[in-house]
Amino acid sequence: MAKLTSDTADRKVGQRIQMRRKELGITAQQLSEQVDISQQQLSRYERGTNKINVSHLVNIAAGLNTPISWFFIDCQPAFEEVGEEHQEYIPIQDADLKRRLEQIWPRLTREQRRVLILFLDEYT
Repeated sequence: MAKLTSDTADRKVGQRIQMRRKELGITAQQLSEQVDISQQQLSRYERGTNKINVSHLVNIAAGLNTPISWFFIDCQPAFEEVGEEHQEYIPIQDADLKRRLEQIWPRLTREQRRVLILFLDEYT
């Protein structure tokens, strides 16, 4: 299994910060003011060029009303079932994804919900 480098982790976390910020319609300037960092520093975090300070990530997660673990979803390897004795094992990612869906669902229009369900029906 390939190991995740710190540069790759910084980039992936930064991409998720940017994704969530844009999803909520918040500008980089608004978020940076809310968490008391410069817009340039936030931009460097989002691009993954600077390592994110843990307290800044906690503040960003709070500012985006998002569980901090959500920013690390892409950094965790997908777990494979090891054997029959581990059939009940559920990857951490599944719980995070479910929580994320529960956050998004109320904001979807009826048509968006219908399309999402049709899409899921098609691929399950």
